[in-house]
Amino acid sequence: MVGPQLLRNRKVSRSVTFVAGLPRCGSGDSSGGNRQPSQQKKKAISSSSLLDLEAQKRHCLYTTANSAEEEIFRVRKLEIADKNKGFIELLQQLTVCDSVSDERFQERFQELAKYGDDHLVCVIEDDKSGKIVATGSVFIEKKFIRNCGKVGHIEDVVVDSSVRGKQLGKKIVEFLADHARLTGCYKVILDCSTDNIPFYERCGFKQKEVQMVKYFI
Repeated sequence: MVGPQLLRNRKVSRSVTFVAGLPRCGSGDSSGGNRQPSQQKKKAISSSSLLDLEAQKRHCLYTTANSAEEEIFRVRKLEIADKNKGFIELLQQLTVCDSVSDERFQERFQELAKYGDDHLVCVIEDDKSGKIVATGSVFIEKKFIRNCGKVGHIEDVVVDSSVRGKQLGKKIVEFLADHARLTGCYKVILDCSTDNIPFYERCGFKQKEVQMVKYFI
Protein backbone atom coordinates (compact mmCIF):
# COMPACT_ATOMS: atom_id res chain seq x y z
CA MET A 1 0.00 0.00 0.00
CA VAL A 2 1.34 3.42 -0.83
CA GLY A 3 -0.12 6.25 1.10
CA PRO A 4 0.39 8.80 3.86
CA GLN A 5 3.42 8.11 5.96
CA LEU A 6 1.40 7.42 9.09
CA LEU A 7 0.72 4.23 10.99
CA ARG A 8 -2.63 2.88 9.78
CA ASN A 9 -5.24 0.71 11.43
CA ARG A 10 -7.39 -1.54 9.32
CA LYS A 11 -10.66 0.31 9.37
CA VAL A 12 -12.32 0.84 6.00
CA SER A 13 -11.02 3.93 4.20
CA ARG A 14 -11.47 5.26 0.72
CA SER A 15 -8.66 4.45 -1.64
CA VAL A 16 -8.15 4.95 -5.34
CA THR A 17 -6.02 3.38 -8.03
CA PHE A 18 -3.58 5.50 -10.02
CA VAL A 19 -2.05 4.66 -13.37
CA ALA A 20 0.70 6.09 -15.53
CA GLY A 21 1.20 5.06 -19.13
CA LEU A 22 4.80 4.33 -20.02
CA PRO A 23 6.48 4.75 -23.42
CA ARG A 24 8.18 1.66 -24.69
CA CYS A 25 11.95 1.67 -24.79
CA GLY A 26 13.17 3.64 -27.78
CA SER A 27 9.69 5.04 -28.46
CA GLY A 28 8.22 8.49 -27.93
CA ASP A 29 4.68 7.06 -27.54
CA SER A 30 3.60 7.55 -23.93
CA SER A 31 -0.05 6.67 -24.45
CA GLY A 32 0.30 3.02 -23.46
CA GLY A 33 -2.34 2.29 -26.15
CA ASN A 34 -2.98 -0.63 -28.46
CA ARG A 35 -0.40 0.18 -31.10
CA GLN A 36 1.29 -2.90 -32.47
CA PRO A 37 4.97 -2.73 -31.52
CA SER A 38 7.60 -3.23 -34.15
CA GLN A 39 9.86 -6.25 -34.05
CA GLN A 40 12.58 -4.09 -32.58
CA LYS A 41 10.32 -2.96 -29.75
CA LYS A 42 9.32 -6.55 -29.05
CA LYS A 43 12.88 -7.50 -28.22
CA ALA A 44 13.39 -8.03 -24.52
CA ILE A 45 16.00 -5.98 -22.76
CA SER A 46 19.11 -8.12 -22.30
CA SER A 47 20.24 -9.13 -18.84
CA SER A 48 23.48 -7.22 -19.30
CA SER A 49 21.55 -4.08 -20.23
CA LEU A 50 19.44 -4.38 -17.10
CA LEU A 51 22.54 -4.88 -15.00
CA ASP A 52 24.03 -1.75 -16.53
CA LEU A 53 20.80 0.07 -15.73
CA GLU A 54 20.89 -1.02 -12.11
CA ALA A 55 24.55 -0.04 -11.83
CA GLN A 56 23.64 3.44 -13.02
CA LYS A 57 20.76 3.63 -10.54
CA ARG A 58 22.92 2.58 -7.61
CA HIS A 59 25.26 5.47 -8.30
CA CYS A 60 22.57 8.06 -8.94
CA LEU A 61 22.76 11.12 -6.69
CA TYR A 62 19.83 13.34 -5.91
CA THR A 63 20.58 16.76 -4.46
CA THR A 64 18.14 19.06 -2.73
CA ALA A 65 18.75 22.50 -1.31
CA ASN A 66 18.53 23.13 2.44
CA SER A 67 18.39 26.56 4.11
CA ALA A 68 21.66 25.87 5.89
CA GLU A 69 23.55 23.48 3.65
CA GLU A 70 23.31 21.17 0.67
CA GLU A 71 22.32 17.59 1.44
CA ILE A 72 23.03 14.65 -0.83
CA PHE A 73 20.74 11.62 -0.79
CA ARG A 74 21.69 8.44 -2.63
CA VAL A 75 19.06 6.23 -4.26
CA ARG A 76 20.01 2.58 -4.53
CA LYS A 77 18.72 -0.97 -4.19
CA LEU A 78 17.97 -2.39 -0.77
CA GLU A 79 20.89 -4.16 0.91
CA ILE A 80 20.90 -6.66 3.79
CA ALA A 81 22.78 -4.19 5.96
CA ASP A 82 19.90 -1.72 5.66
CA LYS A 83 17.99 -3.55 8.38
CA ASN A 84 20.42 -2.02 10.85
CA LYS A 85 19.97 1.42 9.27
CA GLY A 86 16.33 1.84 10.26
CA PHE A 87 14.63 0.23 7.24
CA ILE A 88 12.01 -1.66 9.27
CA GLU A 89 11.39 1.34 11.52
CA LEU A 90 10.80 3.44 8.40
CA LEU A 91 8.16 1.00 7.16
CA GLN A 92 6.45 1.29 10.52
CA GLN A 93 5.72 4.93 9.66
CA LEU A 94 3.64 3.68 6.72
CA THR A 95 1.57 0.79 8.01
CA VAL A 96 1.47 -2.19 10.37
CA CYS A 97 4.98 -3.66 10.41
CA ASP A 98 6.08 -5.85 13.28
CA SER A 99 9.70 -6.33 14.27
CA VAL A 100 11.61 -8.66 11.96
CA SER A 101 14.47 -10.86 13.13
CA ASP A 102 17.79 -10.80 11.29
CA GLU A 103 17.17 -14.37 10.13
CA ARG A 104 13.73 -13.65 8.70
CA PHE A 105 14.99 -10.47 7.06
CA GLN A 106 17.76 -12.36 5.30
CA GLU A 107 15.36 -15.09 4.19
CA ARG A 108 12.95 -12.60 2.66
CA PHE A 109 15.80 -10.59 1.12
CA GLN A 110 17.19 -13.70 -0.61
CA GLU A 111 13.71 -14.72 -1.74
CA LEU A 112 13.11 -11.36 -3.40
CA ALA A 113 16.59 -11.38 -4.94
CA LYS A 114 15.62 -14.47 -6.96
CA TYR A 115 13.10 -12.39 -8.90
CA GLY A 116 15.86 -10.14 -10.22
CA ASP A 117 14.52 -7.07 -12.01
CA ASP A 118 10.93 -8.29 -11.60
CA HIS A 119 10.91 -7.13 -7.96
CA LEU A 120 12.90 -4.08 -6.97
CA VAL A 121 13.08 -2.45 -3.53
CA CYS A 122 14.92 0.86 -3.53
CA VAL A 123 15.97 3.12 -0.67
CA ILE A 124 17.40 6.56 -0.09
CA GLU A 125 20.16 6.70 2.47
CA ASP A 126 21.07 9.90 4.25
CA ASP A 127 24.83 10.02 3.81
CA LYS A 128 25.18 12.15 6.92
CA SER A 129 23.30 10.00 9.39
CA GLY A 130 23.67 6.66 7.61
CA LYS A 131 19.93 6.10 8.05
CA ILE A 132 17.43 4.91 5.47
CA VAL A 133 15.03 7.84 5.06
CA ALA A 134 12.89 6.80 2.08
CA THR A 135 11.89 3.61 0.34
CA GLY A 136 9.54 2.11 -2.21
CA SER A 137 9.16 -1.02 -4.29
CA VAL A 138 7.92 -2.15 -7.68
CA PHE A 139 7.11 -5.61 -8.96
CA ILE A 140 6.49 -6.61 -12.56
CA GLU A 141 3.33 -8.51 -13.47
CA LYS A 142 3.47 -10.54 -16.68
CA LYS A 143 0.17 -10.75 -18.58
CA PHE A 144 -1.40 -12.42 -21.59
CA ILE A 145 -3.20 -9.24 -22.66
CA ARG A 146 -1.53 -6.42 -24.58
CA ASN A 147 0.61 -8.85 -26.59
CA CYS A 148 1.76 -10.59 -23.42
CA GLY A 149 2.59 -7.23 -21.92
CA LYS A 150 3.91 -6.31 -18.49
CA VAL A 151 2.60 -3.98 -15.80
CA GLY A 152 4.56 -2.40 -12.95
CA HIS A 153 2.99 -2.22 -9.48
CA ILE A 154 4.42 0.40 -7.11
CA GLU A 155 4.07 -0.36 -3.40
CA ASP A 156 5.21 0.72 0.08
CA VAL A 157 6.36 4.26 -0.63
CA VAL A 158 7.30 6.12 2.55
CA VAL A 159 9.56 9.03 3.54
CA ASP A 160 10.86 9.52 7.06
CA SER A 161 9.06 12.29 8.93
CA SER A 162 12.35 14.08 9.60
CA VAL A 163 13.10 14.72 5.91
CA ARG A 164 9.68 15.29 4.36
CA GLY A 165 9.33 18.31 2.11
CA LYS A 166 12.56 17.59 0.20
CA GLN A 167 10.75 15.79 -2.67
CA LEU A 168 12.36 12.48 -1.78
CA GLY A 169 9.03 10.73 -2.26
CA LYS A 170 8.84 12.03 -5.81
CA LYS A 171 12.37 10.82 -6.47
CA ILE A 172 11.45 7.34 -5.23
CA VAL A 173 8.32 7.18 -7.40
CA GLU A 174 10.15 8.42 -10.49
CA PHE A 175 12.93 5.90 -9.87
CA LEU A 176 10.44 3.01 -9.64
CA ALA A 177 8.37 4.17 -12.63
CA ASP A 178 11.54 4.49 -14.70
CA HIS A 179 12.51 0.94 -13.75
CA ALA A 180 9.11 -0.32 -14.90
CA ARG A 181 9.43 1.55 -18.20
CA LEU A 182 12.92 0.25 -18.91
CA THR A 183 11.89 -3.34 -18.19
CA GLY A 184 9.23 -3.08 -20.89
CA CYS A 185 6.03 -2.31 -18.94
CA TYR A 186 3.27 -0.54 -20.86
CA LYS A 187 1.98 1.09 -17.66
CA VAL A 188 2.68 1.38 -13.96
CA ILE A 189 -0.05 1.48 -11.31
CA LEU A 190 -0.42 2.09 -7.58
CA ASP A 191 -3.03 2.53 -4.86
CA CYS A 192 -3.18 5.54 -2.56
CA SER A 193 -5.45 7.38 -0.15
CA THR A 194 -7.48 10.34 -1.36
CA ASP A 195 -5.18 12.61 0.67
CA ASN A 196 -2.25 11.66 -1.56
CA ILE A 197 -3.98 12.20 -4.90
CA PRO A 198 -2.32 15.62 -5.48
CA PHE A 199 1.13 14.16 -4.79
CA TYR A 200 0.79 11.36 -7.33
CA GLU A 201 -0.71 13.70 -9.89
CA ARG A 202 2.47 15.77 -9.60
CA CYS A 203 4.37 12.55 -10.29
CA GLY A 204 2.53 12.12 -13.59
CA PHE A 205 -0.19 9.68 -12.49
CA LYS A 206 -3.92 10.02 -13.10
CA GLN A 207 -6.83 8.60 -11.14
CA LYS A 208 -8.44 5.49 -12.57
CA GLU A 209 -10.83 3.07 -10.90
CA VAL A 210 -11.14 2.26 -7.19
CA GLN A 211 -9.19 -0.13 -5.00
CA MET A 212 -10.93 -3.08 -3.36
CA VAL A 213 -9.34 -5.16 -0.61
CA LYS A 214 -10.08 -8.29 1.42
CA TYR A 215 -7.90 -8.99 4.47
CA PHE A 216 -7.21 -12.55 5.65
CA ILE A 217 -5.36 -11.57 8.85
